[in-house]
Amino acid sequence: MDYSLLAILALIVALLMLVAEIFLPSGGIIAILALTSIAGSVWAAWMAWWGTSPGLWWTYIASVIVLIPTTLGFAVRIFPNTAWGKKVIHEVPTLDEVTGFREETEHLRSLIGKIGKTQTLLNPSGFVLVNHERHHCESQGMIVDAQVDVEIIAVEGTRLVVKVVKPPVVDETKSGEKSAASDERAGDESFDFEVPEN
Repeated sequence: MDYSLLAILALIVALLMLVAEIFLPSGGIIAILALTSIAGSVWAAWMAWWGTSPGLWWTYIASVIVLIPTTLGFAVRIFPNTAWGKKVIHEVPTLDEVTGFREETEHLRSLIGKIGKTQTLLNPSGFVLVNHERHHCESQGMIVDAQVDVEIIAVEGTRLVVKVVKPPVVDETKSGEKSAASDERAGDESFDFEVPEN
């Protein structure tokens, strides 16, 4: 193959790889391949023009020095605004989209501390009804039955984190006194039927 043609092709491939390195996450592998291709292009140009046409050799070197930063600038500033670039690169979310997400997050955070009722079995995720609104939720790693009162304790992403509301503890001494008093009242009451005597 002609060294001059090889020098030009290797330079074009190197420039394309530099553009790809900006948009494709490769951990620097594409950049190393691009530098290798540039080195090969310089070697081929030296073989083609150094001994026969020094003017072409220095023109090539000047072209490389100009083309590399120009290509990188094109990739960063101009390419994203082209029709093809817009298809390749994801657009930045608009302010309205970000605001909507922020408002939803703030609304979910306002539910912290409120009591809701599970609509489905939480295993550990499911749905909960809070303030007449159905929300995706998850428990703290435990299974919770449906129709159980839960408290919202945190928000993770778009999910509410809930815990079971414990029923009020009944004081056994007071309940024992109440049951004894009720037994006494029942003993005082007269029966409305006759008890047969033996």
